[in-house]
Amino acid sequence: MQDTLCFFLHNKRHHKSTIPFDLRLDGTNRILVISGPNAGGKTVCLKTLGLLQMMLQSGMLVPLDAESTMGFFDNLMVDIGDSQSIEYELSTYSSRLKHMKVFLERAGASTLFLIDEFGSGTDPDLGGALAEAVLEELNNKNAFGIITTHYMNLKVLADKTKGIINGNMAFDSKNLKPLYRLNVGKPGSSYTFVVAERSGLSGKLINNARQKVNKKHVLLEQLLNKVEKEKSFVQKKSEEAVAKEKKLGELLKQNEKMILSNEELKNSLEKEIKRREQKSNKSVGATS
Repeated sequence: MQDTLCFFLHNKRHHKSTIPFDLRLDGTNRILVISGPNAGGKTVCLKTLGLLQMMLQSGMLVPLDAESTMGFFDNLMVDIGDSQSIEYELSTYSSRLKHMKVFLERAGASTLFLIDEFGSGTDPDLGGALAEAVLEELNNKNAFGIITTHYMNLKVLADKTKGIINGNMAFDSKNLKPLYRLNVGKPGSSYTFVVAERSGLSGKLINNARQKVNKKHVLLEQLLNKVEKEKSFVQKKSEEAVAKEKKLGELLKQNEKMILSNEELKNSLEKEIKRREQKSNKSVGATS
């Protein structure tokens, strides 16, 4: 919490925005698979949720919207960072497998698990397949959780499996910078080559790398890029429509006030005219 507060104050001093995120896990969507570019905020999002849950279950106040609701879990299981150990003869991947064994043994409907870079540390194809099998089993146990990944097969699994939903960290591909905004509902591209270009690698080297990638994978990445761009465009138009609707609502209210004011003025004038007519009639009667 102290680190979170320090970052907030640091951003405030340097006139930078602290970007919140909206997240909902429920009986319909219990597991969120977050994808997107490196340095885009996936792990920060994961750690933030874990920190807030630990704070809540420790009896501390949590920095949430006033309308937010949170639940309590019997098991909080976390696999973040590198747990390799020479002393205990554990590689990065073997240590993660030990964690997964514990997760699968203890997971249930009152479990929250948080896994960063799910399936990494070994051959991508084999690690991705094993990660998919583990995720299916955790879903079958009705556990709640969030994982971050770059694996395409996990994004596909989330898209077609009840109980699991995709999410992504937004990325501005035009200006080549992460937006640190969580979007739920669609998977995200890893922007591997875009991030590499942003890091200063030569275009020749990147083009050489592109030619070595499986064409189907490239097409899927391109499709995800297109979906994200279209989503950003739709969101922008939606925000513009909301702003216009709000402006229209304000104009309608002003118009109603003007109509009401005119009606009141009209009634006032009619009363005044009637009063003067009555006074005039009385004066004529008195003269007669």
